[in-house]
Amino acid sequence: MKMSDLAIIAGVSKSTVSRALADSPRVTQETRERIQNLAKEHNYRLDIRARNFRQKKTLTIGVLLPSNGRADWLATDPFVLEMLGSVADALEAHGGHELLLAKHTDNDPSWIEEFARTRSVDGIIVIGQSLYHTQLNNAAEQNQAMVVWGAELPDQKYVTVGSDNYRGGRLAAKHLLAQGRKNFAFLGDIRYPETKLRYQGYRDALKEAGLAYRSELTTDSEYASDIALASIGKLLRSESRFDALITSSDMLAISAIKAINDYGLSVPKDISVVGYDNITLANYSTPTLSSITQDRLSAGTLLVEKLFELIKTGKAKNMMINTELVVRGSS
Repeated sequence: MKMSDLAIIAGVSKSTVSRALADSPRVTQETRERIQNLAKEHNYRLDIRARNFRQKKTLTIGVLLPSNGRADWLATDPFVLEMLGSVADALEAHGGHELLLAKHTDNDPSWIEEFARTRSVDGIIVIGQSLYHTQLNNAAEQNQAMVVWGAELPDQKYVTVGSDNYRGGRLAAKHLLAQGRKNFAFLGDIRYPETKLRYQGYRDALKEAGLAYRSELTTDSEYASDIALASIGKLLRSESRFDALITSSDMLAISAIKAINDYGLSVPKDISVVGYDNITLANYSTPTLSSITQDRLSAGTLLVEKLFELIKTGKAKNMMINTELVVRGSS
Protein backbone atom coordinates (compact mmCIF):
# COMPACT_ATOMS: atom_id res chain seq x y z
CA MET A 1 0.00 0.00 0.00
CA LYS A 2 1.15 3.51 -0.85
CA MET A 3 0.65 6.63 1.26
CA SER A 4 -1.71 7.95 -1.42
CA ASP A 5 -3.88 4.82 -0.98
CA LEU A 6 -4.01 5.36 2.78
CA ALA A 7 -4.91 9.02 2.20
CA ILE A 8 -7.88 7.98 -0.01
CA ILE A 9 -9.12 5.52 2.63
CA ALA A 10 -8.78 8.15 5.36
CA GLY A 11 -10.32 10.88 3.22
CA VAL A 12 -7.44 13.28 3.77
CA SER A 13 -4.41 14.55 1.84
CA LYS A 14 -1.04 12.75 1.67
CA SER A 15 0.56 15.54 3.70
CA THR A 16 -1.99 15.01 6.47
CA VAL A 17 -1.22 11.28 6.50
CA SER A 18 2.50 12.02 6.65
CA ARG A 19 2.08 14.43 9.55
CA ALA A 20 -0.25 12.09 11.41
CA LEU A 21 2.17 9.17 11.15
CA ALA A 22 4.96 11.46 12.38
CA ASP A 23 2.70 12.41 15.33
CA SER A 24 2.79 16.07 14.31
CA PRO A 25 0.78 18.48 16.52
CA ARG A 26 -0.32 20.20 13.29
CA VAL A 27 -2.90 17.40 12.97
CA THR A 28 -5.59 17.05 15.64
CA GLN A 29 -5.20 14.17 18.05
CA GLU A 30 -8.46 12.61 16.85
CA THR A 31 -7.31 12.62 13.23
CA ARG A 32 -3.83 11.38 14.17
CA GLU A 33 -5.26 8.41 16.07
CA ARG A 34 -7.72 7.58 13.27
CA ILE A 35 -5.01 7.60 10.59
CA GLN A 36 -2.56 5.66 12.77
CA ASN A 37 -5.22 3.01 13.46
CA LEU A 38 -6.01 2.76 9.74
CA ALA A 39 -2.29 2.33 9.02
CA LYS A 40 -2.12 -0.56 11.49
CA GLU A 41 -5.32 -2.09 10.13
CA HIS A 42 -3.97 -2.05 6.56
CA ASN A 43 -0.41 -3.01 7.63
CA TYR A 44 1.02 0.23 6.23
CA ARG A 45 4.67 0.98 7.05
CA LEU A 46 6.30 4.37 6.46
CA ASP A 47 9.30 4.16 4.13
CA ILE A 48 11.82 5.70 6.51
CA ARG A 49 14.70 5.56 4.03
CA ALA A 50 12.73 7.52 1.44
CA ARG A 51 11.65 10.07 4.03
CA ASN A 52 15.21 10.48 5.27
CA PHE A 53 16.44 10.98 1.71
CA ARG A 54 13.89 13.73 1.13
CA GLN A 55 14.78 15.41 4.43
CA LYS A 56 18.52 14.92 3.86
CA LYS A 57 18.82 13.08 7.17
CA THR A 58 20.12 9.61 7.97
CA LEU A 59 18.50 9.27 11.42
CA THR A 60 21.74 7.53 12.41
CA ILE A 61 24.16 8.58 15.15
CA GLY A 62 27.75 7.34 15.01
CA VAL A 63 29.23 6.24 18.35
CA LEU A 64 33.02 5.91 18.29
CA LEU A 65 35.18 3.97 20.74
CA PRO A 66 38.80 5.18 20.44
CA SER A 67 41.36 2.46 21.13
CA ASN A 68 44.46 4.65 20.81
CA GLY A 69 45.90 2.43 18.11
CA ARG A 70 46.16 -0.70 20.26
CA ALA A 71 45.58 -3.72 18.02
CA ASP A 72 44.86 -5.86 21.13
CA TRP A 73 42.25 -3.47 22.56
CA LEU A 74 38.79 -4.95 23.02
CA ALA A 75 35.63 -3.05 23.95
CA THR A 76 35.18 -5.16 27.08
CA ASP A 77 35.84 -2.58 29.80
CA PRO A 78 32.65 -2.55 31.91
CA PHE A 79 32.71 1.24 32.14
CA VAL A 80 32.79 1.59 28.34
CA LEU A 81 29.99 -0.96 27.96
CA GLU A 82 27.87 0.72 30.62
CA MET A 83 28.41 4.10 28.96
CA LEU A 84 27.49 2.63 25.58
CA GLY A 85 24.29 1.20 27.06
CA SER A 86 23.44 4.56 28.59
CA VAL A 87 23.90 6.34 25.24
CA ALA A 88 21.79 3.69 23.47
CA ASP A 89 18.98 4.10 26.01
CA ALA A 90 19.09 7.90 25.65
CA LEU A 91 18.92 7.64 21.84
CA GLU A 92 15.99 5.25 22.08
CA ALA A 93 14.19 7.65 24.45
CA HIS A 94 14.85 10.50 22.03
CA GLY A 95 13.16 8.46 19.31
CA GLY A 96 13.82 7.87 15.62
CA HIS A 97 17.59 7.47 15.53
CA GLU A 98 19.67 4.33 15.18
CA LEU A 99 23.16 3.81 16.59
CA LEU A 100 26.15 3.02 14.38
CA LEU A 101 29.00 1.69 16.54
CA ALA A 102 32.59 1.95 15.33
CA LYS A 103 35.98 1.16 16.86
CA HIS A 104 39.38 1.32 15.26
CA THR A 105 42.63 -0.42 16.16
CA ASP A 106 44.97 0.83 13.44
CA ASN A 107 47.80 3.17 14.33
CA ASP A 108 46.48 5.90 12.02
CA PRO A 109 45.05 8.60 14.31
CA SER A 110 43.18 10.29 11.44
CA TRP A 111 40.42 7.67 11.55
CA ILE A 112 38.11 9.98 13.52
CA GLU A 113 38.48 12.70 10.89
CA GLU A 114 37.92 10.11 8.14
CA PHE A 115 34.76 8.84 9.85
CA ALA A 116 33.40 12.40 10.21
CA ARG A 117 34.13 13.13 6.57
CA THR A 118 32.91 9.94 4.90
CA ARG A 119 30.17 8.36 7.01
CA SER A 120 26.53 9.32 6.50
CA VAL A 121 25.47 10.11 10.05
CA ASP A 122 23.58 13.05 11.55
CA GLY A 123 26.03 13.34 14.43
CA ILE A 124 28.85 11.64 16.32
CA ILE A 125 29.35 10.71 19.98
CA VAL A 126 32.90 9.77 21.00
CA ILE A 127 33.26 7.83 24.24
CA GLY A 128 36.71 8.91 25.45
CA GLN A 129 39.27 11.40 24.15
CA SER A 130 42.16 8.96 24.44
CA LEU A 131 45.13 10.68 22.76
CA TYR A 132 43.08 12.00 19.85
CA HIS A 133 42.61 15.63 20.92
CA THR A 134 44.11 17.05 17.69
CA GLN A 135 42.07 14.73 15.50
CA LEU A 136 38.88 15.57 17.42
CA ASN A 137 39.55 19.27 16.84
CA ASN A 138 40.07 18.60 13.14
CA ALA A 139 36.83 16.60 12.95
CA ALA A 140 34.93 19.42 14.69
CA GLU A 141 36.20 21.87 12.08
CA GLN A 142 34.44 19.82 9.39
CA ASN A 143 31.12 21.15 10.72
CA GLN A 144 30.22 17.71 11.96
CA ALA A 145 27.94 17.72 15.02
CA MET A 146 30.08 15.88 17.58
CA VAL A 147 30.10 15.49 21.37
CA VAL A 148 32.93 13.81 23.26
CA TRP A 149 32.94 12.13 26.67
CA GLY A 150 36.10 13.49 28.23
CA ALA A 151 37.90 16.36 29.91
CA GLU A 152 37.44 20.01 28.97
CA LEU A 153 40.70 21.29 27.46
CA PRO A 154 41.71 24.95 26.91
CA ASP A 155 42.01 24.83 23.11
CA GLN A 156 39.26 22.39 22.23
CA LYS A 157 36.91 23.05 19.33
CA TYR A 158 34.52 20.22 20.14
CA VAL A 159 31.86 19.90 22.83
CA THR A 160 32.56 17.72 25.87
CA VAL A 161 30.51 16.08 28.56
CA GLY A 162 32.59 14.70 31.42
CA SER A 163 32.90 14.20 35.13
CA ASP A 164 34.85 16.42 37.53
CA ASN A 165 38.06 14.42 37.29
CA TYR A 166 40.15 16.79 39.41
CA ARG A 167 37.61 16.60 42.25
CA GLY A 168 37.54 12.82 41.91
CA GLY A 169 41.31 12.55 42.43
CA ARG A 170 41.14 14.85 45.46
CA LEU A 171 38.26 12.91 47.00
CA ALA A 172 40.14 9.61 46.70
CA ALA A 173 43.31 11.03 48.26
CA LYS A 174 41.54 12.91 51.08
CA HIS A 175 39.59 9.77 52.01
CA LEU A 176 42.79 7.76 52.37
CA LEU A 177 44.56 10.60 54.18
CA ALA A 178 41.74 10.69 56.72
CA GLN A 179 42.54 7.06 57.51
CA GLY A 180 46.12 7.97 58.35
CA ARG A 181 47.65 6.61 55.15
CA LYS A 182 50.90 8.37 54.30
CA ASN A 183 52.62 6.51 51.45
CA PHE A 184 50.62 6.83 48.24
CA ALA A 185 50.94 5.06 44.90
CA PHE A 186 49.08 6.03 41.73
CA LEU A 187 48.28 3.67 38.85
CA GLY A 188 47.19 5.21 35.54
CA ASP A 189 48.53 6.73 32.32
CA ILE A 190 48.66 10.51 32.87
CA ARG A 191 49.04 11.19 29.14
CA TYR A 192 45.26 10.84 28.99
CA PRO A 193 43.46 14.14 29.78
CA GLU A 194 40.98 12.64 32.25
CA THR A 195 43.63 10.63 34.08
CA LYS A 196 45.94 13.65 34.24
CA LEU A 197 43.26 15.69 36.03
CA ARG A 198 42.64 12.87 38.54
CA TYR A 199 46.38 12.69 39.12
CA GLN A 200 46.60 16.45 39.68
CA GLY A 201 43.76 16.33 42.20
CA TYR A 202 45.52 13.53 44.07
CA ARG A 203 48.85 15.38 44.10
CA ASP A 204 47.29 18.62 45.34
CA ALA A 205 45.57 16.78 48.20
CA LEU A 206 48.92 15.30 49.23
CA LYS A 207 50.56 18.74 49.10
CA GLU A 208 47.84 20.26 51.26
CA ALA A 209 48.38 17.48 53.81
CA GLY A 210 52.11 18.21 53.90
CA LEU A 211 53.11 14.92 52.31
CA ALA A 212 55.83 14.72 49.68
CA TYR A 213 54.91 13.38 46.25
CA ARG A 214 56.96 10.31 45.36
CA SER A 215 57.34 9.89 41.63
CA GLU A 216 58.70 6.36 42.00
CA LEU A 217 55.25 5.30 43.21
CA THR A 218 53.50 6.41 40.02
CA THR A 219 53.17 3.88 37.23
CA ASP A 220 51.56 4.47 33.85
CA SER A 221 49.48 1.37 33.14
CA GLU A 222 46.08 2.21 31.66
CA TYR A 223 44.75 -1.28 31.01
CA ALA A 224 43.45 -3.97 33.34
CA SER A 225 45.52 -6.83 32.02
CA ASP A 226 48.86 -8.56 32.46
CA ILE A 227 50.42 -5.13 31.90
CA ALA A 228 48.60 -3.77 34.95
CA LEU A 229 49.53 -6.79 37.03
CA ALA A 230 53.17 -6.39 36.01
CA SER A 231 53.12 -2.69 36.84
CA ILE A 232 51.77 -3.09 40.36
CA GLY A 233 53.96 -6.16 40.89
CA LYS A 234 57.02 -4.09 40.08
CA LEU A 235 55.99 -1.52 42.68
CA LEU A 236 55.40 -4.21 45.31
CA ARG A 237 58.83 -5.72 44.72
CA SER A 238 60.61 -2.38 44.92
CA GLU A 239 62.03 -0.89 48.11
CA SER A 240 59.42 1.88 47.99
CA ARG A 241 56.73 0.84 50.44
CA PHE A 242 53.19 2.20 50.14
CA ASP A 243 50.01 1.81 52.15
CA ALA A 244 47.54 3.55 49.82
CA LEU A 245 46.79 3.07 46.13
CA ILE A 246 44.65 5.22 43.82
CA THR A 247 43.93 3.93 40.32
CA SER A 248 42.47 5.68 37.27
CA SER A 249 39.86 2.97 36.71
CA ASP A 250 38.06 0.24 38.64
CA MET A 251 39.44 -2.51 36.41
CA LEU A 252 42.97 -1.36 37.21
CA ALA A 253 42.06 -1.40 40.91
CA ILE A 254 40.71 -4.94 40.69
CA SER A 255 43.90 -6.06 38.90
CA ALA A 256 45.97 -4.32 41.58
CA ILE A 257 44.09 -6.04 44.40
CA LYS A 258 44.86 -9.41 42.80
CA ALA A 259 48.55 -8.51 42.57
CA ILE A 260 48.60 -7.34 46.20
CA ASN A 261 46.96 -10.56 47.38
CA ASP A 262 49.33 -12.67 45.27
CA TYR A 263 52.23 -10.83 46.89
CA GLY A 264 51.00 -11.93 50.32
CA LEU A 265 49.60 -8.59 51.49
CA SER A 266 46.04 -7.77 52.47
CA VAL A 267 43.55 -5.15 51.25
CA PRO A 268 42.72 -2.95 53.10
CA LYS A 269 44.83 -3.95 56.13
CA ASP A 270 48.20 -3.42 54.45
CA ILE A 271 47.17 -1.31 51.47
CA SER A 272 43.91 0.60 51.00
CA VAL A 273 42.70 0.88 47.40
CA VAL A 274 40.35 3.35 45.70
CA GLY A 275 39.33 2.91 42.07
CA TYR A 276 37.55 5.17 39.61
CA ASP A 277 34.24 4.79 37.67
CA ASN A 278 32.16 2.85 40.24
CA ILE A 279 31.26 0.14 37.74
CA THR A 280 28.66 -2.44 38.75
CA LEU A 281 31.42 -5.02 39.31
CA ALA A 282 32.80 -2.86 42.17
CA ASN A 283 29.99 -4.23 44.36
CA TYR A 284 31.10 -7.82 43.73
CA SER A 285 34.91 -7.76 43.86
CA THR A 286 36.76 -9.20 46.86
CA PRO A 287 36.90 -7.05 48.85
CA THR A 288 34.24 -4.78 47.45
CA LEU A 289 35.86 -1.78 45.83
CA SER A 290 35.79 1.83 47.01
CA SER A 291 35.47 4.01 43.95
CA ILE A 292 34.83 7.47 42.57
CA THR A 293 31.48 7.34 40.85
CA GLN A 294 30.73 8.61 37.36
CA ASP A 295 27.00 8.82 36.70
CA ARG A 296 26.67 6.92 33.43
CA LEU A 297 22.90 7.46 33.20
CA SER A 298 23.30 11.25 33.36
CA ALA A 299 26.32 11.01 31.06
CA GLY A 300 24.46 9.16 28.30
CA THR A 301 21.48 11.50 28.54
CA LEU A 302 23.66 14.62 28.40
CA LEU A 303 25.76 13.34 25.51
CA VAL A 304 22.62 12.77 23.44
CA GLU A 305 20.98 16.05 24.52
CA LYS A 306 24.08 18.09 23.66
CA LEU A 307 24.42 16.33 20.32
CA PHE A 308 20.87 17.18 19.30
CA GLU A 309 21.41 20.76 20.43
CA LEU A 310 24.32 20.90 18.01
CA ILE A 311 22.30 19.30 15.21
CA LYS A 312 19.43 21.74 15.66
CA THR A 313 21.22 25.00 16.54
CA GLY A 314 24.91 24.49 15.75
CA LYS A 315 25.80 25.41 19.34
CA ALA A 316 26.07 23.64 22.71
CA LYS A 317 27.94 24.24 25.95
CA ASN A 318 30.32 21.82 27.65
CA MET A 319 28.89 20.04 30.70
CA MET A 320 30.61 18.67 33.80
CA ILE A 321 29.00 16.02 36.01
CA ASN A 322 29.81 15.98 39.72
CA THR A 323 31.81 13.10 41.20
CA GLU A 324 31.35 11.41 44.57
CA LEU A 325 33.21 8.79 46.58
CA VAL A 326 31.55 5.45 47.34
CA VAL A 327 33.32 3.76 50.26
CA ARG A 328 33.41 -0.04 50.33
CA GLY A 329 35.60 -2.81 51.69
CA SER A 330 38.86 -1.99 49.90
CA SER A 331 39.36 1.15 52.01
